[in-house]
Amino acid sequence: PRQRVALASAQRTEFEFCEHVNNMLAMPSSSLDHSPPTVMVFGCGIEATSRATFEIMAQNGVRTVVVAHEGAWVTSLVPLGIVNKVVTVPGLWDAAQTEELANCVMQKLEDAEVGHVDAVYNLYYHYLLLAARVAEKLGCITNPVDAIETCIVKSKARMALKVAGLESWCSFSFRTMSELEHIASLVKYPAVLKPSEFAGSFGVVKVTSAHEAITHFLELKADNWCASDQFEFILEEYIDGPEFGVEIIMQDGRILFYSIMDAGKQKDSIYFQGTGRSFPSSQPMSIQETTVLHCIAAVKALGLTTGVLDIDVRYSDSLGPRIIEVNPRMGGGSVESMHELAHGIALTQIGLKTFLGVDVSEDIASRREESHSECLEVGWVMSPHSGVVQNMSLFAQSLKLAFAGHPKIKSI
Repeated sequence: PRQRVALASAQRTEFEFCEHVNNMLAMPSSSLDHSPPTVMVFGCGIEATSRATFEIMAQNGVRTVVVAHEGAWVTSLVPLGIVNKVVTVPGLWDAAQTEELANCVMQKLEDAEVGHVDAVYNLYYHYLLLAARVAEKLGCITNPVDAIETCIVKSKARMALKVAGLESWCSFSFRTMSELEHIASLVKYPAVLKPSEFAGSFGVVKVTSAHEAITHFLELKADNWCASDQFEFILEEYIDGPEFGVEIIMQDGRILFYSIMDAGKQKDSIYFQGTGRSFPSSQPMSIQETTVLHCIAAVKALGLTTGVLDIDVRYSDSLGPRIIEVNPRMGGGSVESMHELAHGIALTQIGLKTFLGVDVSEDIASRREESHSECLEVGWVMSPHSGVVQNMSLFAQSLKLAFAGHPKIKSI
């Protein structure tokens, strides 16, 4: 049996986390052009986890321009010289990512005298479509806008994969109660009710009957974020079987790298919150290979060409692999640290290089091969109730004690 190498991210102080990210992102100056590139970043995430990314970009000579909402924390990095400029767009967070909004951003960039932009880079789900629209207008390398929109709207992704002959399973989109009442009688149960957009299992629930589907739909509609009848939902067949996270690196339409890891989900629950990851996968190699090949075919069918891509997929004994979602961005959480530990590659660095047009084949060629005697395990603690953790250091100590002395644990 493989040894377990457990990662307990709760043990890291903020400083240690930043140092870890710095080590992963360090970009040799020889890898970029001699003149400092200007990179536009949409959104700024959470300061505790995102500040290090902006710091390492500055340390490596990248001139960073951030497009953000009013009052964003990232404005504090401008006087420190970490970020060159922050262009604020009123209402950016809540606005639809339309062509009109992209034109508004372009005008804001002109007003702020940003100048030439070499790349548009986006680590965050929220602005994927807007970033692609602006990148196209600036003439920067990007995945096509149509491809990004197809990935974001799951009903469009399902249809695109069906047209490509890759998948055929029971999935219906709807907006109103009358539409749901009609399709609820056509779906095989158990089924999954979910918003057609969003990530992170937000609003996703397992239902066992038409009555449950209608009940949960009414509960979701009671929230302001999806009250409008223009908001689309999906009701589709539940896929039973192991779930995987697949990362793919593309450049100029070529597949340069892929990896597959087991993705844990809540058991005996109607919800789909992630509980952890195992890398490399422990599933039979035949299932892994079939799943990866299916994901590669899917990203090509969806029209993606560039960057680090994150795919959630399940494998059914009766249907084979079925795509849950394709994210045209790097996977979040522990995905990058697991790849750094397993392969010695920094996905953020590589993703940025692909959008700058820098060849990343050497980064891929220098990676470490997966170990056949060790694996990485990440587990997220699921609280039985809501509340506030008062002392993270005590939590980390308890976690260490829980695994101390286990014969198959190499390190925590």
